[in-house]
Amino acid sequence: MKPNKASSVVTFILGIGFNLAILAVIVYAMFHFTQRGFDFGSYFASTMLEEGPDYEVIFVLEEDTPRAEVAQMLYLEELIANPWLFRLEMFLKNSTRVYRAGTYILNRQMTNTDINATLRRGQTAAAVGEERITVREGWTIRDMAYYFEYRGFFPQQEFIDYTQDGIFNFHFLDNVPDLPGRTRLEGYLFPDTYNIPMNPTPRDIIIRMLIRFEDIMEGAWLQRAYELGYTFDEIMIMASIIEGETGRADERAKVAQVIQRRLNVGMRLQMDATAIYILDIHPSRVMQYHLDMDSPYNTHTRDGLPIGPIGNPGRASIEAALNPTNTNYLFFVVDYSDHSRHVFNTNYPDHNAAAQRFWASLG
Repeated sequence: MKPNKASSVVTFILGIGFNLAILAVIVYAMFHFTQRGFDFGSYFASTMLEEGPDYEVIFVLEEDTPRAEVAQMLYLEELIANPWLFRLEMFLKNSTRVYRAGTYILNRQMTNTDINATLRRGQTAAAVGEERITVREGWTIRDMAYYFEYRGFFPQQEFIDYTQDGIFNFHFLDNVPDLPGRTRLEGYLFPDTYNIPMNPTPRDIIIRMLIRFEDIMEGAWLQRAYELGYTFDEIMIMASIIEGETGRADERAKVAQVIQRRLNVGMRLQMDATAIYILDIHPSRVMQYHLDMDSPYNTHTRDGLPIGPIGNPGRASIEAALNPTNTNYLFFVVDYSDHSRHVFNTNYPDHNAAAQRFWASLG
């Protein structure tokens, strides 16, 4: 039977449509996996490399400098590895807003994402009438308050009160639970170096820190949290625990895995950092009575996660919470031969033996 002209046209149109649909799926998949590749690269760089003052570079950016020229300047200063890949990464991550003119202090071990965010938000070197502060990873709001009073800005309690009572219109705070006893804003004041005005108010500092968190927060983080079965706030709680338990890049993802595996099997987390958080003063040595104190933050006495973050984690700990190792660890304890690292185990007898060796090393 000879096909008629109308059916041939329909067949042709359907064929074109089908091929376009396949092409769209392929393009989307390539875009998605390229984004994830850049995210992994940033995670690897931020966890495997450490920043240091020896790598600082003064970077001057004039008004209306073309983006291609900015990338080339960064390359010549050895701040990025490839100007074309830098521009491609920023395009794929939808981070192509205009850069702000100024004099910046950059670091040769910053990731592409960090450099891009710094130039976009205009965090230049301190100008006349400004000064710089550095908030460390893992600091609690109490730690910050003490530091700001030490710098002569304002009383500690004034800062603490404003974190509780101030009005902050940031979308990432919309889904943070308002629970009795929870320290508001804890976990979301991003640790970094900031330029602040002379004689700042608590709001001057807090708004800058929340804006910085908004800058570094990635849409992929929300998707990854959903894939793991957690809310983003739960991820931030885990990240704060990771920050409190280890400062080692090679251990963060392992601690994340222990936390999530214990949650999955119904074990208490029993993280010492959560007990320390409720103390007014950090003890030189954690004793059993510290661990026995009842608090909605103490995972030795309560099931599940604490009611909120126990500090303000850096990017590396957030990334670790989103990318735990694929292992079966359930326990970890300080290594008796090197107190800067931990021994991880899958079973209690091995863990107990490692713990006994640690306690014996203390004498």
